[in-house]
Amino acid sequence: MMKFYKATICIIATSLLFGNGIMACSDSVDTPSDSDRSSHSSDESYENKETSDHGHDHGSSNAMETLSPEQADVVIEVEYLEGEVITSESRVSASEGDVVVFSIVSDVDELIHVHGVDYLGEVSSGSSPSYFGFKIEASGIFEVEFEDSRTFITELLVK
Repeated sequence: MMKFYKATICIIATSLLFGNGIMACSDSVDTPSDSDRSSHSSDESYENKETSDHGHDHGSSNAMETLSPEQADVVIEVEYLEGEVITSESRVSASEGDVVVFSIVSDVDELIHVHGVDYLGEVSSGSSPSYFGFKIEASGIFEVEFEDSRTFITELLVK
């Protein structure tokens, strides 16, 4: 009887985990309503940006705003050179309502994507930093990555 119970629990847990993983990167075309968007998000969206190798599109992604580090509660400095991410922390803490600004120097053009809150920013290559960000309106742990190369940058821990 005990073996049957443990096996059933394992099967249910595996099914739930696997199902949630598939749903997280599904080809959903649901677009958030204006009331779902942050009051500081840009009206622009990446309607035409799609990453065919990533398994989902970003048609409803919010564009990050051009912001200076002086406007930020939290600044995340990143260098992306020859495919390597250089940043001081693998997890950055913020509070709900904070303005988060990325300062990025890159040797290639890229997209930066904050998963979970679905913000995108366009990184231009060059020796001058690209500055952009958003006001975080949700709590949780959000992965930040370079979208085209699927390179992990950091996690944003928001309380």
